[in-house]
Amino acid sequence: MDWGFIAFAIASTLSLAGGGLLLLVGYIGTVPAAFSFGLKTGLPVLLVPVIGPVWFALSRGPEFRRPAIQLIVGLALVALATGLIMGLGPYFADKMVAEMVEAAKNR
Repeated sequence: MDWGFIAFAIASTLSLAGGGLLLLVGYIGTVPAAFSFGLKTGLPVLLVPVIGPVWFALSRGPEFRRPAIQLIVGLALVALATGLIMGLGPYFADKMVAEMVEAAKNR
């Protein structure tokens, strides 16, 4: 393994874990609060993923600023991880398969 793959693995793993955690915390901060404003507000927040909680958090002003930031940053980190995995994943997979084929030929 080379340092490029290790950096790719660490970056994609940490951004996916951090983004998922921020999305989860953002959901926990907005969905119950949305239902406290009634079903008319709570159901769209629950049923429309990411956009519903972000809409609710941004429309409620400064008291929901932190959950809005958590949701937006979490979504950005998950998008970064997806881009890394979809963009660089096949490159590293091809590289590792080529190394394994070369090692098998040398036996």
